[in-house]
Amino acid sequence: MKKLSRISFAATLGIILLLAGDMAWAGVTGKISGVVEDAGTGAPLIGATVRVAGTSLITKTDDDGEYYIISVPAGKYDLIVTHVGFEMVTKKDIRILVDLTTPVDFGLDQVAYQLGDPVVVYASEQAIKRDLTESKITFTSDRLKDLPNTLTVERILSHYPGVLEDRNKEIHIRGGRSGQITYYYDGFSVQDPFVQTAGIRIMPHALEELSLSSGGFGAEYGEALSGVVNAVTREGGAQYHGSIEAYEGFTYLYDVEQGDWGNGLSRHGNRALAFNLSGPLLGTNGKKYNFAVSGEYLRNNTYLPHNWSISYTGAAKLSMQPLANLRLKSNFTYVTEDGDLFEHRDVNGISYDFNLDGLPAYEERAYLAGLSGSYYFNERTILSLAVSRFYTKHYRSPRHLLDVHYTDWEGYSEDANGDYNGTIHEDNYGWDLDYTDPYEALGFTSGDDFDPTYLLRRTEYNSVSAGLVQQVNKANQVKIGVEARKYDIFKDFRQFYNAKPYAETFACQPIYASAYLQDKIEYAYVIVNAGLRWSYRDSDMRYNRPVDPVTWEYTDSEPKSHLAPRLGVSFPVSENSVMHFNYGVYYQTPKFRYLYFNPQGDISSGLPLMGNPDLTPEQTTSYELGLDHLIDDDLRLDVTAYYKDIEQLVTTRQMPVGTVMPTWFTNDDYGKVQGVDLSLEKLPGGGFFSGSISYTYMIATGNGSDPLEPYYAFNSDDSALPVTEYPLDFDQRHTLTAALDWRLPESWEGNWMGMRIPGHWGLSLVGYFGSGLPYTKTDANGNRLGERNEGRLPSHFTVDMRFSKHFRIASGNVLTFFVEVDNLFNERNVLDVYLRTGLPDDDGVPAPTGLTASQDVIDTADRLYDYDPEHFSPPRAIRTGFQLSF
Repeated sequence: MKKLSRISFAATLGIILLLAGDMAWAGVTGKISGVVEDAGTGAPLIGATVRVAGTSLITKTDDDGEYYIISVPAGKYDLIVTHVGFEMVTKKDIRILVDLTTPVDFGLDQVAYQLGDPVVVYASEQAIKRDLTESKITFTSDRLKDLPNTLTVERILSHYPGVLEDRNKEIHIRGGRSGQITYYYDGFSVQDPFVQTAGIRIMPHALEELSLSSGGFGAEYGEALSGVVNAVTREGGAQYHGSIEAYEGFTYLYDVEQGDWGNGLSRHGNRALAFNLSGPLLGTNGKKYNFAVSGEYLRNNTYLPHNWSISYTGAAKLSMQPLANLRLKSNFTYVTEDGDLFEHRDVNGISYDFNLDGLPAYEERAYLAGLSGSYYFNERTILSLAVSRFYTKHYRSPRHLLDVHYTDWEGYSEDANGDYNGTIHEDNYGWDLDYTDPYEALGFTSGDDFDPTYLLRRTEYNSVSAGLVQQVNKANQVKIGVEARKYDIFKDFRQFYNAKPYAETFACQPIYASAYLQDKIEYAYVIVNAGLRWSYRDSDMRYNRPVDPVTWEYTDSEPKSHLAPRLGVSFPVSENSVMHFNYGVYYQTPKFRYLYFNPQGDISSGLPLMGNPDLTPEQTTSYELGLDHLIDDDLRLDVTAYYKDIEQLVTTRQMPVGTVMPTWFTNDDYGKVQGVDLSLEKLPGGGFFSGSISYTYMIATGNGSDPLEPYYAFNSDDSALPVTEYPLDFDQRHTLTAALDWRLPESWEGNWMGMRIPGHWGLSLVGYFGSGLPYTKTDANGNRLGERNEGRLPSHFTVDMRFSKHFRIASGNVLTFFVEVDNLFNERNVLDVYLRTGLPDDDGVPAPTGLTASQDVIDTADRLYDYDPEHFSPPRAIRTGFQLSF
């Protein structure tokens, strides 16, 4: 039966591939359209030639003087228009955004013959995106280079409307759980399915465009419930461009022996060196063979002890046009990262603050290799094909045992049945603490103790996708695409905290496939994005499960498939106002850790937990209504209201098996989110100042914030499942974000008290305020007080800053010196509290009695044990550096 279903799937996919053949992968291109007219009479110019400079993209206007150019890679371009008897006009610096249409109109004056240089006009950025049918935050390369705190993509996005970074540094979009975001990198998925985060480092300095779609997304995009992050790197052009950047960092270091940051700013080894280079391959003219390469060395030492990483990232993109109607692109990115991890207290209250070498270390390796091609039958029809291979590995263990399998650890042994009967837990995990010593009695380890956890997690997949884009007429563009992925996953996990260690080892080869149909209709009075997406998953797991309280049997997981409709509509109600509506149904495969946990059905551990390969996809139905209005030429107002109904969320439930009560992963959680975003933006170009201020009001309720929440509750006195909805852990009611940018051009000169003040500098500030997140209050014994999540943390406030001064050292070459400050005012925001007290630095548990030490020593030990530095936001951090652009 299993074999038959796979044969049926293969046959179905084959038929779709034959029928389908822009893109089955995520979007990396946009569209240009417009009209060319006689500037004197307003009459349309028929047969005018419109060309994208530096490329082979070219077209002619039709009988109405209209034109369009599809599949233009994201970036900035010059557009050139020529017509016999009219002047040549060039519009420069036209910004092309992914999945959007950029309107560019021309008015040409009649001339007997061309005199002198052609007319050059600098394009202004489109203030209102008339074809944007959902909420979307877009950062172009021009904007990214001036923002503060851009070390990671997540940090860039975390301070913008609808985005929350929680106490565990996980990202939530519009009230969704963490892991409900899908990451695309140059059109390819780079998702680590075990944890549903990006499985590869994305270098912000190498990006041409970074976007987050949170209010809905087209049928091209799948495997996401809350948002889609699309990162597109630069492409090479006809000229060489590049940059070199380096910085050194300073911060306040946490002292575990004192429990404070009292030593002032310290140079702590946080540094980076990065470069970008792009242009034509040697011996070419830049139109057919271009390259873009980037690299980065990053040493990310934090304010915490035993908490650092060193990463090396390299990326290369080659764009080729061997034939007039054939374009090829190859992508390769490789990342290696190593580091140490800090945790003040683990799940059992053990602390390694005075034994830091006992904390774990980790290694990560990842790469993406992709090849895509587009064949242009004509200017209306493009057939695309892409193949890729993605690999990501995470390995964690004590540093002195890196690359040593746990079976070779000292103290490991097995009985005749292959079950662990060794002494690792006794020898290394605090079993020999001196309970008369105040430090050890509380839980501080010493000597050779270490966290006896071993984890090796590996994911790789091969993907093939195909797509056909057809510009049916001036108003209608249709896309059809398919994709198939074959995964190869492996996990080996042991945690020797007791005589029955948690154990998990499995390997399987799941299959994922999808197909979509997307139709974009563009008229002056309405724009419609309508689509349908089909997804398929075969978990490929034979797992052990009980059929009654005493009988177990192995069964094969069943394939899952579903259809997801998408609809986005934009109504330009006037020249300066656009309304949009978006509706969509979205599905996402649960994290692999929930599907494949303990497939052997081992219930001999202390608190047995069982995975479920037959979990159904989680589902969100989303609605959004928005208004985008241009109040003035450089002042824009955006108002958006949204509602999300979330179903089939993964959770845990107890099911008796004989005398044992194991916990299983099921699809029984649900939630709903409603909110409104208000944003006022001062657009650049109307002076030295630009910026925005955004406010979000949101309510996120449901019956579970995390799949493991009931699992931990079952093993406490609060084991009753919730019977009503309550505020979820990421229910942040009020959010206020302000981004301010002051930029003086090179030609500006000022004077202060007789002193000349040069121009060519800029100051950027990003401020963020968030109301407190909820938590559940308990008494001294851990019993819940009141309703779930009745308590609230204090509000959160932070400001990041970047100051840059530019020096032109030669034509086209600019040297920039910059200073970046994270948490400018050094706010110690409370990120987490102890549930017994509601305080970040007092767990409410008195020190044990019978200790052989003075009261001062006992009080100091108790204070250090209670003080978790990760209950507070990171202190002020400063980076100073330079960038040379050429």
